[in-house]
Amino acid sequence: MTTSLLNREQYLNSVTQMTHFESLKFAKQALTRWDDFFSWKKMPCLCLHDENGDDVCYLFYHISKDNKYLTIDNLFTPYPSRLKGYAKQILTILFNTILNNSKIQRVKMFCVSSSLKFYMSLGIDFWGVNETGQYYTDFPMPQSNIDEIHNLMQNEHFENLSNEDIKTIYNKVKENGILFDNKKKIKFKTSLLILKDRFRFQELYNIIHIKI
Repeated sequence: MTTSLLNREQYLNSVTQMTHFESLKFAKQALTRWDDFFSWKKMPCLCLHDENGDDVCYLFYHISKDNKYLTIDNLFTPYPSRLKGYAKQILTILFNTILNNSKIQRVKMFCVSSSLKFYMSLGIDFWGVNETGQYYTDFPMPQSNIDEIHNLMQNEHFENLSNEDIKTIYNKVKENGILFDNKKKIKFKTSLLILKDRFRFQELYNIIHIKI
């Protein structure tokens, strides 16, 4: 497996080969977000290629100006290539090779409910859910290997973050589903059954209301 960085034109040439509607829809959403908020020149799309050279997975990420945070913005695998481990492979390349021993301090991202099991398999826990039904995680940056994530999350008590940083995390999820309509509440309850103790809103809530 190999990777390459795609500029906007290369990304368009790649994704327009897709025929699956939902894959095309997600690819367009990623394109629109990058066009609106980021520079393709500074932050191109990381693309994974299979043994035949076909594009099988796409990853959009950016690093904050102060080098504190890596944000995973969009990660998607086109429909015909799903369930083959490509998403984990591209993240492994990112953490173990591209950003290996970087000075980045933390990682953050939102994910949709359908992706929870995948991220849980990487050792990721979630601190809460936002008003749109996306689940938020924020954890220390692995120093050399993606397999460190599980232990980093188990030992995550925010010692290295200021009170303001912790409040920022809390503010992203503070409503925690309270304002969901009935449809979203049902989906939320289903997600909680999947997450179990990997959903750590109460821990975050206690830190905010007891320690800060």
